[in-house]
Amino acid sequence: MPMPRLSALMLAFAFLATSPQPVAAQSETAALPETPPSATVAPSSTADHSRFAELEGPFKDAREVNEACLSCHNTGPEQLHGTIHFTWTAPQEAGAEAAKQLGMLHVANGFLLSTPSNIEACTSCHIAGTRSDDPAMLDASSDPVAPVDCLSCHEPTGQWTVANFHENGAACTMCHDDRLKGDTPEIEDLALAARSVGPSTRASCGSCHFDADGGPGVKHGDLNADLIEPDATLDVHMAAAPDGAGFTCSTCHTTQDHAVAGSRYTGGPGKSPDRPALAGAAASCQSCHSATPHEALASGPRLDRHIDAVACETCHIPAIARGETKTRVLWDWSSVGELDRRRQPFVDTEKDGTVTYSSEKGHFAHASAFEPTLIWSDGRLNVHRPGDVLPWGSAEEDEDLSDEAREGEAEAIADAFADAPWISAYDGAPGAEHSRVAPVKVMHSVVPIDAESRALAAALFAGRGRDALWNDFRWEDAVETGMDAAGVDFSGDVAFARVRQMIPVNHMIAPADQALDCNACHARDGRLADLPGGFVPGRDGFELLDKAGLLLLAATLAAVLLHLILRLGFGLFYKGNRHG
Repeated sequence: MPMPRLSALMLAFAFLATSPQPVAAQSETAALPETPPSATVAPSSTADHSRFAELEGPFKDAREVNEACLSCHNTGPEQLHGTIHFTWTAPQEAGAEAAKQLGMLHVANGFLLSTPSNIEACTSCHIAGTRSDDPAMLDASSDPVAPVDCLSCHEPTGQWTVANFHENGAACTMCHDDRLKGDTPEIEDLALAARSVGPSTRASCGSCHFDADGGPGVKHGDLNADLIEPDATLDVHMAAAPDGAGFTCSTCHTTQDHAVAGSRYTGGPGKSPDRPALAGAAASCQSCHSATPHEALASGPRLDRHIDAVACETCHIPAIARGETKTRVLWDWSSVGELDRRRQPFVDTEKDGTVTYSSEKGHFAHASAFEPTLIWSDGRLNVHRPGDVLPWGSAEEDEDLSDEAREGEAEAIADAFADAPWISAYDGAPGAEHSRVAPVKVMHSVVPIDAESRALAAALFAGRGRDALWNDFRWEDAVETGMDAAGVDFSGDVAFARVRQMIPVNHMIAPADQALDCNACHARDGRLADLPGGFVPGRDGFELLDKAGLLLLAATLAAVLLHLILRLGFGLFYKGNRHG
């Protein structure tokens, strides 16, 4: 029995006249700090774009629309050219190695593997609005540099970005696991789209971020189209008033000179926790809720003591993918290339339409409403790049995954990847500066590697040549072209390795009455059961001390019982003598 419970029982016997106060759950309802008006409405503007003569058109193409925008917003391109949204390169911390650049242009992942080897397809959805086969065009110092497409972010419905992506001609399989039927989206009235522009919306941001790395909810368990019009039970911040706060993405991801704050590469749960939303940085929880957010609760002081060790999201995001959209938890690239009886690519789906196998992409597993993994995080992300050598994982990594793992059984997946190396993981340790217990989604992938060097491989997926994987399913040819694009040597032989990566969980904040209660963590089999470090009441204890406490408790109960028997015995004995 855990020590806190023993102590409570012993104190109860020692002080029978004292009634202990009940422990308040974290989900007690309390009044929140008043939300500033600027947090619940889109930024106001003195310009009504629907009335501008320059935007009346007609326009032949997107280039003419952008020229009309830039006739007024003439510093927009030079501002945008230096941002992570344009360069796909994250700002480096002081002293970082130049060769260790971060951002989707540089890092490897367990989803679509890497960007440089598929740059032409990937740039179909770049905010330049046009495809490019040269990564140098994303560098503002290059000549020529890619243009900017204002409607990508400022057309409020997000349909412009979707239509533009399809018009640029990327391979369907880059985003769709199954080939969809029907016409692709189109924007027929360019002038109407131009006159509709305004601040970014959840839909415009989500047109890229909700479908990142291959489809709806694939990468993020807390970012998908369910957030366009969520109810308060899904996200109390993004839900419309009066039940929610009516936030847009830019309420927290503030923008200055087109630079949008907040990224998985920058900051952490304990770094500048009180940074304000309007200071050009992604807002922290404390910037609105203060450093004592539970002060109105009876148990407030006790809960507020957790803030130095536990990120707010840990308790206030009780589960990942709580809406209608599932998130991907397994991607097995090793099984690519299976064909049906007609020797044609095919897909397998679940009853609800979720794809479980695609000839072009391999096996998938998805999950919804599941517990996040808790880690110690200081916000510093360690990543791998194409060409980085992987350590050996489990001895069975050359074997195919079990049917149970491919079908999405959580325990089977965890066992299969128990020793798999991390290709993306956060630093952090108990008691370390800025470290907090924080939630992440763990993605499990089986990815191609160089069989000789064990270097992470890049691969060409789509194209007109036979070296594109989705044309002939020849891994060696696809990886040779991909590694050449990444500037990495290749032995000519492909193997596969199991890897894991951490995806941060920061969205879909539940209402206060759905937050975790104390027993969710303070228990032997609670959410902190496998988290190393520290002494957690309810989870940890000292065996000898526990046994000594039990022995003392048993002796106390025996003494009380003996005393009761003796009192009753003597009482009956003397009562009989008095009436004898």
